[in-house]
Amino acid sequence: MIRERYSDQVHSNEILDVLSMNGTPGCLLDLRLQKVILNPEMQRTLELEDVELSFTEWLQSFPSSSQNTLQRVLHQLLTEGLRDISLQVNNGNTFRPWDCKMVHLTNGQIAFSLREKVRNERLHPEDSVQVTKEEEKLSAGKSFKGTLAEKPKKQSIRYSTSKNSQLKHRMTHLVDKFPHGLAIISHNWEITYANQKMEQITGISFEQNCNRKLWDVYPINEYYNFFQHYLRAMETQETCEFEGFIQKTNTVVLMTVHPTELGITIFAQDITQYKKQLQALKDSEERFALLANNIKDVFWICDPQFKEIHYISPSFQNLFGISRREAFTNPTIILRVINEADHPKVVESMKLMRTTKHQVEYRVKSSNGEERWIRTRGFPVENNGTDYVIGIHEDVTEFKEMEQLKEKSQQLSTITQMSAGIAHEIKNPLTAIKGFLQIGAANPELRDNYQDIILDEVNRIEAIVQDFMMLSKPKSSIQLEQVAPEHIVSYVIRLLEQEAKDKGVKLVFQHKGLEGEIDTEPKRLNQILINLIKNAIDVMDGGEVVIDAEMSSHELTISVSDEGPGLTSQELAKIGEPFFTTKEKGTGLGVMVTRKIVSDLNGTMSYESKKGEGTTVTVRLPK
Repeated sequence: MIRERYSDQVHSNEILDVLSMNGTPGCLLDLRLQKVILNPEMQRTLELEDVELSFTEWLQSFPSSSQNTLQRVLHQLLTEGLRDISLQVNNGNTFRPWDCKMVHLTNGQIAFSLREKVRNERLHPEDSVQVTKEEEKLSAGKSFKGTLAEKPKKQSIRYSTSKNSQLKHRMTHLVDKFPHGLAIISHNWEITYANQKMEQITGISFEQNCNRKLWDVYPINEYYNFFQHYLRAMETQETCEFEGFIQKTNTVVLMTVHPTELGITIFAQDITQYKKQLQALKDSEERFALLANNIKDVFWICDPQFKEIHYISPSFQNLFGISRREAFTNPTIILRVINEADHPKVVESMKLMRTTKHQVEYRVKSSNGEERWIRTRGFPVENNGTDYVIGIHEDVTEFKEMEQLKEKSQQLSTITQMSAGIAHEIKNPLTAIKGFLQIGAANPELRDNYQDIILDEVNRIEAIVQDFMMLSKPKSSIQLEQVAPEHIVSYVIRLLEQEAKDKGVKLVFQHKGLEGEIDTEPKRLNQILINLIKNAIDVMDGGEVVIDAEMSSHELTISVSDEGPGLTSQELAKIGEPFFTTKEKGTGLGVMVTRKIVSDLNGTMSYESKKGEGTTVTVRLPK
């Protein structure tokens, strides 16, 4: 193969040398390699810069009206078994005649020569092109002479200037790098040009199929839709556009066909990925529609001002009794079915959804007059520079009913437990009172001996009743005032100091930053401290109870620590339940009362304890 190409190149150089010796502008056309080699005379005559051009570049150096003529003559030379063909053309600028000769060489190359013909008479534009067959014999004995074809009037071959040649060279390079497929089909339906992208899209080499009929390359039965549009563009001379499928490369293409004076120019754009993405988007929308159409909850997308609804799922009508059309037309129509008492919080919640994730629960009236609970959740999003609020409406009526039922059940359970505890706690002192009264009735002389016992039991009953009255006292009865915490704590310590000494317990007061005042109710704060310190004293037989008080810029913290037996994790979990106590004579109501008071004062109460190491109770009250 290398030797054959070397031989062809030597032969080509010899022919160009012969042409140059005769002073004849000439070039060699190698249609196998789709290239043209020019001798210096041809370069000067045509004012071209390059010695070697592609076939397309060489062909485009002639006027567009003459390119089809040259291609047809070349086709005749190659297909009709002729050795050479001469054609007479004129310089398009001066109408001076030129003789062009094409010789079909044995090595598959064509020698092209150009020579000015001297004539005395003036040529008219109408006679500017005449094609004849040279009278020479082929090796098989053929010879022809005469006119080959009539050409359209005023059609001529014009020589390119150097500037035009450079421009055409750059244009050819640009077309070869064009991101879409491009092909040129002649009026005879021959493929005259295709760029690299077209070859990639179709999977067919232009070099191997140049000048072949279009239907010889692309079977009509497979590309019938393509041929229909090509024929329509050729006949109507109107641009047409259509989508097609290239079976060989499994490619979907958008074809644009432009009629030109050379035939038709075809642009092919690969839209396979676009079609796949479009189908994926369609599938995604179908799945979303399947979900949205079959779920009870309502999806919605609005602008931040809630003046325009961009999307709302079909279940909206079932939930609110309002059609989607009405909602799209008037987004505020939903307020008509919302309970008037809930209007303010719904409007305020919508404003919050513009900037943060938020939810609101409200009541709506259904079409049959029943009231239902709706929970709306929404949050802001941004997409391509546009702000939206998206969210969901859900019916929580059943959840609310279950919550209320659960709350009632818990209340009933608590009442039952407390009733049992009350009955037990009151029954014991009542039994003692009844027994001693019976003894006193039977033995009047002993009545005075049991008087103190009876009185203690009555006081016990009274304490239990007072605790329950404290639990039932409403929060609204609190009357806040400015109080100095140090005075309150010091007063309670002095009040309980003697009781602590009787049990060998020392009360230690540690404080920090208690110079200021807080807004609280003095009686309730007193009751909190009394309950905490008394509980600490009751569980100890000697030792220290430390009262630690500290006030910051926003809260008062009071901690009471004892050195008692402490609590297990199980016992710690039950602290605050009715009638749960670790003391022998306790009722468990003291902790409940204390928690209730702390809660009424908007504070918190927490326990820390470990078995054998004592217990610390901490109360935090807002300043």
